Amino acid sequence: TREILREHGFDDGEIDALFQALADATRRDIVARVIEREQSVSSLAARYAMSYAAVQKHVAVLERASLVSKARQ
Repeated sequence: TREILREHGFDDGEIDALFQALADATRRDIVARVIEREQSVSSLAARYAMSYAAVQKHVAVLERASLVSKARQ
């Protein structure tokens, strides 16, 4: 898998961030939800039995791995 990602221009740090981000079930679920439709962090947080701050931290990990992006509206 690493070789395939390297062939597509990912470096080892980016690959590690990607796998680290996807290692957590909550983050995988967040990615699945935002693939379906754009959502605010608040709407995501309402779906989990954790604080808004905790969900925001999960989103930050996904952002660092370039799996999601945030925009102020």
